[in-house]
Amino acid sequence: MGRKQKQLSIFEFSFQQERYQGDVDLTQEPEPADFAPSSRTMEAIPCPVCATSMASWEMNVRVQHVEECLTITAIGEDSSVKNGVVDEIKKEEASVPLMRWLQNGGDKKPERPALERDTSLAKKRKVILSAVQKDRLKYVNSREEVPKRQKLRSDNVADEEPPTELLPSSRTTPIPELKILTFQPRPGEGYQISVDAFHYKPHESITQYFLSHFHSDHYGGISKRWPRERTLTSKIIFCSTITGKLLTIRFKIDPAFIFLMEPDVRYRFKSFTDPEEQAHASPLRDPGVYVTPIDANHCPGAVIFLFESISVKGESTYKLHCGDFRICPKMVFHPALRPFQIELKNPLKLEKVYLDTTYMSPKYNFPKQELVCSKVASMFSDLISDDKLYAEWFGTQSQSRITDFLFRGSVKKKKKFLIMVGTYLIGKEKLAIAILKQLGKCPIYISNINSRGDKKDIINAYEDEYLNEVITDDDLGSHPNAVIHLVPMKIVGQAQEMANYFNHNEYFKHFERCVGLRPTGWTFENNVTDENFVDTEDEVPMVEAQGVSLVSTVSVLSSNPEYSYKHDILRQNPPDKVDNKNRKIDKSTCKIYSLPYSEHLSFRELSYFVVFFNIGEVIPTVNCENEWTLARMLRIIRQWEKIRGFKMSDRPIYELPPGMVAAAKRLSLSQL
Repeated sequence: MGRKQKQLSIFEFSFQQERYQGDVDLTQEPEPADFAPSSRTMEAIPCPVCATSMASWEMNVRVQHVEECLTITAIGEDSSVKNGVVDEIKKEEASVPLMRWLQNGGDKKPERPALERDTSLAKKRKVILSAVQKDRLKYVNSREEVPKRQKLRSDNVADEEPPTELLPSSRTTPIPELKILTFQPRPGEGYQISVDAFHYKPHESITQYFLSHFHSDHYGGISKRWPRERTLTSKIIFCSTITGKLLTIRFKIDPAFIFLMEPDVRYRFKSFTDPEEQAHASPLRDPGVYVTPIDANHCPGAVIFLFESISVKGESTYKLHCGDFRICPKMVFHPALRPFQIELKNPLKLEKVYLDTTYMSPKYNFPKQELVCSKVASMFSDLISDDKLYAEWFGTQSQSRITDFLFRGSVKKKKKFLIMVGTYLIGKEKLAIAILKQLGKCPIYISNINSRGDKKDIINAYEDEYLNEVITDDDLGSHPNAVIHLVPMKIVGQAQEMANYFNHNEYFKHFERCVGLRPTGWTFENNVTDENFVDTEDEVPMVEAQGVSLVSTVSVLSSNPEYSYKHDILRQNPPDKVDNKNRKIDKSTCKIYSLPYSEHLSFRELSYFVVFFNIGEVIPTVNCENEWTLARMLRIIRQWEKIRGFKMSDRPIYELPPGMVAAAKRLSLSQL
């Protein structure tokens, strides 16, 4: 008996292929029998990966089989899979290169026979391949956006017959006091509304529910039936136009229950003299409760609410509910908020401010949002135009992939970057827009994996003409060097997730590098890893554990954080960094960078807001779950109030040394 030839590894095969004078084409059919040499016999055609005999299979079956095996190998299946199945498969003789095996498979194309190995192993391998294919589908971008049935339901939201009586509610928890605002038409009377309180049982007196923005920690509890548990016909939900559209798209809420408000328009939603009056835009000063929505600089459609209550005596009181927001010059100097600044001689007073206290710690003094966007955009522009800089941080890609031998005949120049920006349902679009503007209208592709398929419809609801122009259905894009993908935050949360997305969509055929951007403020300490990254729709609240002194507060107010892409971004993942725990991930190809891009105020911005606005009471809305965190926050707020009192009346601050007193005097809103 002749000696069996050793089964070739996939790497050995890629070298042996060079001895064959022709192109490798797995899609080519075998020669017809009429043209085959009469002396030809059916040769052994084992799979080059698992050694299964493919001699009598049809060509399309062989190709599918090899691709499935390559998929298992390329994504680095667990050793238990490889050793427990692949190594147990009976190995056939391998006497010729794969090109001849696939093209010269016999004089005719017989039906695919049963596999020449144990049935139990065949079943086991089938189960494994099925699991692999199922896993791949989680990462592959599909072309369909919204199921047709779902679209039909969306189109007919307003056409459904309304119920004749209120629907029962399963909620049992009452609305917390923190989420209820009370306005007094006259002493001893009160009119109540709620803000971001949809997860609770119906309130006996509240008929107007305000929603600040479309993030789940604020709209949580809302559903299609939610309005009908509280009213039959009234407009009960008050929100921005964009947020209202998103409620209809995602939850199929009848627009008849939503009062849409445009930013910067003053609305009267309650009259103290005419109980039948409906909400409407009004510049008047008649007794009642008014609201002005102001862009929150948080996510599309997010607003802060400036409430004004005018009593029957004509006296005005003001309350500001911030929801989630990120202060910026446009907001600070907004005509509706400008009258409350302490730099004016006689500023108006905000009786209460419900403040977004997500980052109540000096450790989270991250740079301005605009600065981060600018530096990230410049980084990609420089990496694309400067080959030396590119080689310094990304090296050269000399290694070949396990599938490269399949595509040697059609090699084309790859684009440099697939840029993946992590997003929640909405938000982070400004970072992507900053990059595309710098690169010259680099297109944005919206991934619909791990979603209901309505992501594009949601973004279209923003009615942003510029954004609509640059969104593409082509995931490879038309830009010669890069394309931007908006992906779920989970994909850029871990290197393996990003590698799966890159490999399963076969983007390695088209891009040299894959860069994932994790934009969230709580990564600012630069110690976020794959293991401790938390994927939540909003950012993780942070409270200062050690307390904050007046000296440290003045220091924070006096200095503006700097940011550079070489020091703060690229150094996170240098070329020589090796992850011994995940050797199967090509570190030179896929890199993740955490960005201090937050849609909440930094500690410095929180300090400026409280110091420079004339506020009667600051009410924290985040981290209020226990007395310890609340007490910590209130102590910080007292420090801010001391500095404000000093700025307004030169009231001495004995805790500050003379140099810091002078620094406090020099502080102004222009330094924000």
